This record gives sequence, structure tokens and C-alpha cells, in this order.
Amino acid sequence: MQSPHRPSLLRKMNVRKVLEVIQSQGTLTRADVMRCSGISAPTVSKAVSALLDAGLLEERETAEFSVGRPGKLLQLPRFSAQVIGVVLDWDYCSVVASGLDGHLHEDKLDRFKTPKTYSELIETISGKIRHLVEKENIPALGVGITVPGLVNSNDGRIFLASNLHIVDGQAPAVDIASKTDLECILVQKSTSLSLSEKTYGAGQAMDDFINLDVTSGFGMGVFTGGQLLDGQHGLAGEIAHITVEPEGGRVCGCGNQGCLETVATDLALTHSVSQRVGKELEFDAIKEMVQQGELDITPELDRTIEYLAIGVAAAINIFNPSNIFIASRLFDLSDDVFDTMTQKAKSRALKPSSSSCDIERSKGNKYLGAVAGIINHLANGLGPRLT
Repeated sequence: MQSPHRPSLLRKMNVRKVLEVIQSQGTLTRADVMRCSGISAPTVSKAVSALLDAGLLEERETAEFSVGRPGKLLQLPRFSAQVIGVVLDWDYCSVVASGLDGHLHEDKLDRFKTPKTYSELIETISGKIRHLVEKENIPALGVGITVPGLVNSNDGRIFLASNLHIVDGQAPAVDIASKTDLECILVQKSTSLSLSEKTYGAGQAMDDFINLDVTSGFGMGVFTGGQLLDGQHGLAGEIAHITVEPEGGRVCGCGNQGCLETVATDLALTHSVSQRVGKELEFDAIKEMVQQGELDITPELDRTIEYLAIGVAAAINIFNPSNIFIASRLFDLSDDVFDTMTQKAKSRALKPSSSSCDIERSKGNKYLGAVAGIINHLANGLGPRLT
């Protein structure tokens, strides 16, 4: 027999539904929530109370000039509560605060060079989080951490980060939680960008879309049927390490040779150009020299775009999405790079799938991705989605 003190599964689902309605629609009254969700007034009232108690909603009075009896407005907290986003990457890491509405407090953005050791990484990030929380004296509901690597969703341990090996085999969310006393979640970078699109961006009304992040590795997050594709260990949709150059290809960070990740990313272009000119160059330096007419990278860029198009075509064929959002600085090198890649990808993909798939540049950002990761985790804690 179910305990009367334990909320029913349906009640949990209703609480989550109310939160999702306000996430998608913005500031609403209880009556608005009732109309948008199809849930009865008493049930909405109970769900709202639960969300207010949890700090996931706040309410404010309507304007004084409102006609009739005004209802209080419900909204996601912007300044009365916060979540922390942490971005781990091979060159720089970042810590940023955000409201639960996805409004980044960019004045609190702290970007720093990635430490050389794992222990230093954890100490540095934990210290910055504690400082951020103590300085502002605003309740922090959790921390979202993103990493460009393979994350085991079952235990939060990183299988492999091809370009950030100091975190291989580690569980940063567990270690940071122990030092900050905050709830922490670790999310693969491209998955977090997909969550960002679904929660705050163009993917809100989409059930089937893909987010590709090829700024360092070849990361892919997939929504299919309105659900994030996960798999046994959270590795579903991983195509970065498909072999595309079996003979003579560059050794990948995973240990294999000729992976898609070694030829179809921003870092792949940087490596190939650096090899030709005989010195290590960063992407921004290459971009500046290209724009000044001091460096011709046509062969390297053409090759990188060709392989990126192969990866995009494979994603279209396998998942049949309505949209693909791509994050890459390659498209900043020339006005026609994005269109060229899109044409090549569509010509390689199956026509029934490619003809109905829109390929777009991602408008999300890595900071909002980390925030969306913890917001999604908090929503999951409320209960399963009510469809």
C-alpha cells in the first residue's frame, strides 16, 4: 500500500509538466498554466506550491493597473536562485552563474587556462564555485559540468576525453560535489548543447534534432521522439571515433588511427595547417592570417569540410532528424564555407532524409549548455515527463 506521505507518480509528473510549461512559455499566472497544460486548477496549485518550496519557481505581483482581480505571476528565478555552469575544455575552463531561466550572469563569468593536473583542476574549480556562491549570497541549486569526452551516465565517470586526458577515468562531478556541498551533474559537451537548444533555443518545439559540436572533438547530441538519446552508458550517437582513414590516418586521442574526429573538426584543421607551415598555430591566429591574406589554407580547409560533410551525412542517414545544429569556427573562415559543407552533406545523404532536414549553425553556447545540464537534472528529479 502506498504511503499517504509519498507523492504519487502522477503528482510528480504534473509538477514536472508545470515547470516545463513555464520554461517554454515564460511568465504565467496559475490560470495560464492550467490552460497551457490541460491540468486541473487544484492540481496546478499543488504543483506550483511544490515548485515554489523547491526554489524552482518564484512569484510576483502583477502590475498595479491590471484590470480585475490580478493573479500572481509565476516565473523561473533569475536573481533569487542560481545554478552554476562549469565548462571543462582542453585549453580553457570556465565557471559562470545563471538564473534558472537561462539568463547568464556574464559579469560573473570566470575563464581560466586549464590546469595541468586533475587535482589542481578540481581544487581550482571548487574554489571558484565557493567564492561565487559566498560572494553573492544567493541560493545555488546545483552545478552543471560539461566535458568534451565520453561520459558514463551511470556513474558520472569519464571513459575518455581525447583532448583532455587528465580527466580520463575521473568523476569530476563527484569530486566537486564533495568540496562544495552542492549537487553536481556531469554531461558530455555536445549533449549539453542539445539540452540547451531543447530548453532555451530553437529546439523547444522540435522532437527530432541533432547538435554537432566540432570545435575540438566531433561531439553529437541527439533528440529523437522528444527524448534525449542515451543508450546503455550514455554513449549513444557517438560517431567521432568511426574510422574514416584506415591507412595512414593520424593517431586519435582514443588510441585508434584515422578517426572522424582527427579530420573533421576545428582542431583537425589547426593541426594540418600547423604541420604544413612547420610551427604550432592556434585557430584564431590562422583565422587572422587568412583574413589578412597572409596564409592560404584552401587544401586543408577543403579536406576538413569534405570529412565534416561525411560526418553530417552519416548523422542524417542514421537518425533522420528534422534539423541539425552545428557549432564550428570553420564557418567563420570564409562566407561560403557553411553553404559548401551543407551542399556536400546533402549530396552524400539519402535524399528522403536530407531533403527534409535543415542544417543550421548552432546559436547556443557552451556556458548555457552547462546550465541546461543541471536544469535538466533538477527537472528529472521532479519525476518523469508527462507526455
